[in-house]
Amino acid sequence: MHRLLKRQIKKIGCGDVECTSAQIKRLLRLVDQTYRDGDDDRLLLENTLTISSKEMQGLYQELERKSQKELAKSEERFHRLIENLQNHYFFYVHDTEGVFTDLSDSITNILGYTKEEFMQYYGDFLSDDPMNAKVYEYTQRALSSERQPPYELSIYHKDGSVRYLEITELPLLSATGEVEALEGIARDITKQYAAQEKIFHLAKHDDLTGISNRFYLDEQLQTLLASAKRHEKSFAMLFLDLDHFKQINDTLGHDVGDRLLQQVVARISPNIREEDIFARIGGDEFIIVLTNVDEAYLAVTIGKIMELMRQIWIMDDYELKVSTSMGISLYPQDGKTMIELMKNADIAMYRAKELGRDNFSFFTDELNQIVHEEMRLEQDMAQALRTHQFKLFYQPKMELATDRIIGAEALIKWDHPQMGMILPDKFIALAENTGFILRLGAWIIEEGCRAIARINRTTNTHVHLSINISTRQFQHGDLFKTIKDALDENDIDPKQFTIEITESVMMENSDEMIRRLEKIRELGVHICLDDFGTGYSSLAYLHRLPIDAIKIDKSFVDAIPKDGRKAILLDTIVAMGRTLGIAVIAEGVEEEYQRDYLIKQGCLFYQGYLFSHSVREEEYIEYLNENALLAIDKY
Repeated sequence: MHRLLKRQIKKIGCGDVECTSAQIKRLLRLVDQTYRDGDDDRLLLENTLTISSKEMQGLYQELERKSQKELAKSEERFHRLIENLQNHYFFYVHDTEGVFTDLSDSITNILGYTKEEFMQYYGDFLSDDPMNAKVYEYTQRALSSERQPPYELSIYHKDGSVRYLEITELPLLSATGEVEALEGIARDITKQYAAQEKIFHLAKHDDLTGISNRFYLDEQLQTLLASAKRHEKSFAMLFLDLDHFKQINDTLGHDVGDRLLQQVVARISPNIREEDIFARIGGDEFIIVLTNVDEAYLAVTIGKIMELMRQIWIMDDYELKVSTSMGISLYPQDGKTMIELMKNADIAMYRAKELGRDNFSFFTDELNQIVHEEMRLEQDMAQALRTHQFKLFYQPKMELATDRIIGAEALIKWDHPQMGMILPDKFIALAENTGFILRLGAWIIEEGCRAIARINRTTNTHVHLSINISTRQFQHGDLFKTIKDALDENDIDPKQFTIEITESVMMENSDEMIRRLEKIRELGVHICLDDFGTGYSSLAYLHRLPIDAIKIDKSFVDAIPKDGRKAILLDTIVAMGRTLGIAVIAEGVEEEYQRDYLIKQGCLFYQGYLFSHSVREEEYIEYLNENALLAIDKY
């Protein structure tokens, strides 16, 4: 029996005996009441659940509305963030071969290129900055799933400026866990890079003048010393101290003194090369390091600096006269360490002050004499040109088969009133370094044409004359006009005039140089390539150059064996000239066996001491009257 029924029966007093009718009725009433109470409880529960459900549904709907609203706000913030980042980031994907497969539109904001332009020509936009050398290496690491920090690269903006990017790359994996692509984020760090560079620059440069400070000079010299030792190169250290600078500071104030120091740097800087070092080491003391110098450049630069310092300095209402005392030490002969070189340059500088200031002195006496002599030559050159001290001498060019003269090469010498006859190797480099070669070269062309006209009047030969053209003259002077004017003025056949150039003329902007040569050749002038075989580009340029002849350098002639063995390089040059229809001239022929060998190889012309040194015009005319071929167009 159910426990609830038992409880009800017990409640009416039936117990274990039979119940009376009245008890049964009472029982039924209790049972009915119990069901009614149960129904009321169930109804209350249902009502409570319904109300709770509605409240929960309302709360859920309210929560959902709030969530969607917050989500919309979050999405809006995210889109704003992405939009704001478009000027700083772009995103990309490329496959394992490095081919871009996706790129964000923000590339245009950052680098100016369209998506299509960048995806197709990306490799062409990378700058030649050394930092880009490891881009491929970084990408390969990412493709191998190797974790790595972001890296930097340098790239050209479409407007030509350089931008710096920070790159973060992550591998994209396939379902099988294989790397199938790379996903990258590129951040524009140009401003940060510029700020770092500025900080770096300030740490290494003098804050008053902007040139290297003592700290950076030490660093540059250590690098230069290592390079000079490895490549066996020399360099010069110039120690400059301004004369009487302390008086300017004491009388006119440090502000005027500071501005004077700035003007010293502004005046000297344009007159030294980019590869040279210029540093202020304190107060009015400066160091200039001339890297990889020869004596001619050293003499010219020292003279130029001394002259610049002697010029009047205008400071407010003051005209100041400030000179410098300069000491010079050379690597390696005057020291092999930075300390030794600076100490010896300082000693030499004090020697210059003892000589009366406004002077310079080398640590070694021998070089003192050489440089002073070269400076004197530099100063005398302009007057030498005005007073006709320069002279042309003529070395005959010979036909090998007949040993008769076909022409000559004009060589310049300087008949100095005190120093006697000076050979060109003593002053041509000085003329090149000072720019005087432009005036001197023009005079050689004009005098050469005048000489041709004189020789034509006194002989019956009409042979050619060749003139050496310097690299600087060819690149910077108006060579075409100078030649044309000289030919016209002297009324000579252009075929009698030959210019000789070296390969170095063609090393820069070769297409423009070729156009200049073609224009000169159109005058009828012959063109000869001098010192052929000593450069790096002879074979590459030969078929392109508008030339009529090549000169085999003397070193190849010297290498001709006496025992009859082959001179392979010389043979190749002769054969190549013959194949191309270019005349070949061997220079520096001094021995009969050399002449015999050249004839056997089919070389047509030579010049050298075997026949004659360079001679004056009168002696050359005698040679022509005795021994010249009459043909004008031998080559």
